Amino acid sequence: MSIKNNVSESSQLLQKYWPSGKKYFNSTDQFIKRYKNRIIVIKYGGYALTKPHLVKSFAKNIALLNQLGMKVIIVHGGGPQIENQLRKKKIKNEEYQGLRVTTKQILSVVKTVLAGDLNKLISNEITKYGSKPKRFDGIRQKIINAKIAMNGNIGFVGEPRKINKSLIQAALGKKQIPVIAPLGYDSNKNTLNINADTAAAFIAETVKAERLLLLTDVEGVMDNNKRLITELDRKKAFQYIKKGTIKSGMIPKIKACFNTLKNGAKGVALIDGRKQNAVVMEILTTKGAGTLIKK
Repeated sequence: MSIKNNVSESSQLLQKYWPSGKKYFNSTDQFIKRYKNRIIVIKYGGYALTKPHLVKSFAKNIALLNQLGMKVIIVHGGGPQIENQLRKKKIKNEEYQGLRVTTKQILSVVKTVLAGDLNKLISNEITKYGSKPKRFDGIRQKIINAKIAMNGNIGFVGEPRKINKSLIQAALGKKQIPVIAPLGYDSNKNTLNINADTAAAFIAETVKAERLLLLTDVEGVMDNNKRLITELDRKKAFQYIKKGTIKSGMIPKIKACFNTLKNGAKGVALIDGRKQNAVVMEILTTKGAGTLIKK
């Protein structure tokens, strides 16, 4: 195919899936070339997964990147949906250092929400826009080998140890989009609940991703004056954690980012999942959509 035809095809895809981004189209070519055939791991969850218009926007973004020739892997959480189900069932819910304490009863809810409801929902939505998802729900299709965290003191919570890379690569080779629930399995055949940020980061390291995007429920990392920190290095990040500027669920996110950079991923960004088209803004524009994490 000629360069002219390639450009024409890219333009058509941009018009089709991201018409509101027209003002950026003149400069997208450089980013399309940069990320073509490269792996992008995206952690998806939170508010962005609770609103139908945002789910639709996300699915269109993913279909666009996939059809532009990028190798996209989605790792999804489901915190708000899990909490909603736990409230309905009147099950006590606790966190320890940003991780959900996971009893057997809670694990049952986690499995239903992640492996059943959300893995299916995301996959079905992507299919609507002409791309092919490949479901890895952690129950029928096991992909993350893990070990129980903190000696089991916080229940069935896992730390990833190994990824079945060949299954992921086989899906990417067929131009499919792996949609991965963060459920692991250990040597005793226990299902383990893994923090989605941690799972996404570990997968990004293992496959040497060009970029890891973590969708958040904030603009990015904020300072004490509620202003966006557009770039963050390791030294500054740990100062903010010490001061309490970065706290709660943002702590495992930040730690996962730096481990990922150290262990093989090329770049990490925390982006605002509450905004439509945040993924394509981050990948296809200079402006970006959140906080860039640097070594």
